[in-house]
Formats: sequence, C-alpha cells, structure tokens
Amino acid sequence: MIDTMMFKKWLTDNTTYSSAVITDIVSRMKRADSMMTWEPTTIYLFKLEQSVAFKRLSVSVKSQIRKSVKFYTQFIKDTNGKIGVNQ
Repeated sequence: MIDTMMFKKWLTDNTTYSSAVITDIVSRMKRADSMMTWEPTTIYLFKLEQSVAFKRLSVSVKSQIRKSVKFYTQFIKDTNGKIGVNQ
C-alpha cells in the first residue's frame, strides 16, 4: 500500500497544483497500486503498463496514472525510501 497522506503533503509542498488536482493524482496512484501493488523498483511502471487492467484503460487515464507513478517515484526518492508502505 502507498502512503497517501504523506504523498499528498509532499505534492502540496513540492508542486503548485490545486488541492483538487493533488487529490486526483493521489487517486490515480491508488488506482495504480490496486492494479499492481507498488514496489520501489525502476521497472514498476513498465510492469504496470503490461498488465491487462492497465491496457483496458482509456488513453487519458493511462497518461494520468503514468504521471502519478512518476510523482510517487520522486516522492519516494525525496523521502529516501522511508515512506511508501503505510497508509
């Protein structure tokens, strides 16, 4: 499971997005995590993109999920991997 509270705080502190957009980013990351459990590896996004559930999504949703995964990856890097398994 991903740490949604800390991720949301990190997005607030590190981006200029509105709270509604931040909520959407977190929601998309939760959706990615539900399709394939988050793992802090460089191939997580590749593996997610190969899943049947991901392939069934619309192009715009796929793009939003990719962006959310990239943000979450950066969040993990910025927090030195100390976050990411609790909710």
